[in-house]
Amino acid sequence: MSVLDEELHSAASAAAAGDRRAVERVMTTLWPQVVRYCRTRVGNSTQVTRPADEVAQEALLAVARDLPALARSDHPVREVYRIVSRTVADVHGDAAGSPDIPAEVAGLLHHLDATAREIVLLRVIDGLSVHDTAGVLGLPVGRVLVVQHEALRTLRTKVA
Repeated sequence: MSVLDEELHSAASAAAAGDRRAVERVMTTLWPQVVRYCRTRVGNSTQVTRPADEVAQEALLAVARDLPALARSDHPVREVYRIVSRTVADVHGDAAGSPDIPAEVAGLLHHLDATAREIVLLRVIDGLSVHDTAGVLGLPVGRVLVVQHEALRTLRTKVA
């Protein structure tokens, strides 16, 4: 279990037991990661139906409703990303259409298939470990490493 997993597990357990300060600790801990994820997937342009920060608030509410599941999970970070990704998908469908990343990078990412793009975003933009990325996507760790390697090689050839 990572340090964030341990911290989140501890706070989620206390929050599920009714500790209001623990709920606040969970939300404060998760807010930066959830906002970054939503901004990356949804974007903040005026062309999106709902701003990324609003989607992030909705995602955190979904996480708050599922605190008992986080408390039971061995890998709460994975559970959080699953909940948040479902919320983003419900609100915006395939949210990869308007990411809040530079246009040049977004253009390069379109050369990758959906799985490779998601792996690169989770690993590079969101900073998840290979184990957490594998858990979020439901893939073996080895597969994540191989797809990431191939994706980065593809991106390097497109840049060169």
